[in-house]
Amino acid sequence: MNIYTFEYKDGQTDWVFAPDIKKAKSFYLSFTLCGDLDDCKVTRLPKSKWATTYIIDPDDCDRENENDVTRNECGYKIIQTFKEYAEQNTQTDIIATTEF
Repeated sequence: MNIYTFEYKDGQTDWVFAPDIKKAKSFYLSFTLCGDLDDCKVTRLPKSKWATTYIIDPDDCDRENENDVTRNECGYKIIQTFKEYAEQNTQTDIIATTEF
């Protein structure tokens, strides 16, 4: 399985866990109903970045506690790394988004 980054010009980014880019794109299009990927750059996220890329809880933010290792640099609570997600899952899915 791989993780694919769907990056739009407006800054929105989504990540899809899928076996290949073709399945990632078809799943993404069916899930989001965005119509096409004309304004979207799709790339494979290198496995070397999985351990330092996080799934966060957008409803749990503490910007005052900068030294808390359970939070990312913006203060959001880290749920797990992309690597941890990949080790526990086998199904194609959207695993994270910046749209919140």
